[in-house]
Amino acid sequence: MSIKRSRERQPDRIEFARSQRKQANEFSHDVWQMIRAGRMLSAKFKREYPIGPYTLDFVCIELKLNIEVDGQDHLTEEGKKHDADRDAYLRSLGYSVLRIPGFRVTQDPIRVRNEIESFVRQLRDRNKTSPSPPAPLPEAGRGEQEKKDD
Repeated sequence: MSIKRSRERQPDRIEFARSQRKQANEFSHDVWQMIRAGRMLSAKFKREYPIGPYTLDFVCIELKLNIEVDGQDHLTEEGKKHDADRDAYLRSLGYSVLRIPGFRVTQDPIRVRNEIESFVRQLRDRNKTSPSPPAPLPEAGRGEQEKKDD
């Protein structure tokens, strides 16, 4: 399933993402400090990024990794259902989802950082071992010709 970029980048969605960034809680702020500007193994993350009907907390497009920092609203039945639907949608697009309970960010930030780092390494390793498409064969008559000894 493919999402057209123009649909993702609607002005109302962009404004919502901006407002979410401004209202980010302490947990999200701390995780952002861990991963921003290539600090997480040089992976480039974006925050409050819209994909389809959802706005993701943190996403690395290259690795197709979504990191969600879950606050109290994720513990309700409604929140759990919403998260399950969202995760299924993202997985259908090929994304991996890492959910981190917000309280863990302040209680054990080193463990959280190590968990994110491990996830990034796993995805990179998986991408390295995925078979790449074969290189195209050279067209006839193109390239260097062999020199023949007379």
